[in-house]
Amino acid sequence: MDLSITSTSTGGSDKTWLASDHGLSNALPRTLDVTKFVSGVHYDAATKVLKSGIAIAKITAGGLYGPYDTTATDGRQTAYDSFTAVEVPLLLANGATSAKVAVAVVRHAIINTPALPVAAQRAGGASDVTTGATSGDFVFES
Repeated sequence: MDLSITSTSTGGSDKTWLASDHGLSNALPRTLDVTKFVSGVHYDAATKVLKSGIAIAKITAGGLYGPYDTTATDGRQTAYDSFTAVEVPLLLANGATSAKVAVAVVRHAIINTPALPVAAQRAGGASDVTTGATSGDFVFES
């Protein structure tokens, strides 16, 4: 895991995907494999800040986590574990992007599905979290 100093520029945290703060006080840690996340989809291409509200799933080899994706073949297609609870800076002080980062996640929450940051994970998307298998406990509102 990269414990280097990071540099970020954010405009505030967008938690519109949460219908309430239920579950935030019980957030758990996960370590993400940043190479599985796509610039412009999962994190801002300019600021390199990972969005909150991304459904994540365990990668079979190595035990790290990446975005839930039904087209993946590394374990992330099976079931999602949780949602990223906060935005996470990926940019290191030297300008490089972290390879691994720790993040707080929620395993139970009330989700405002249309506000999820990844379109493919919204209702009707290719990796629809409302119909996908999960080890968490979520209520979805539309």
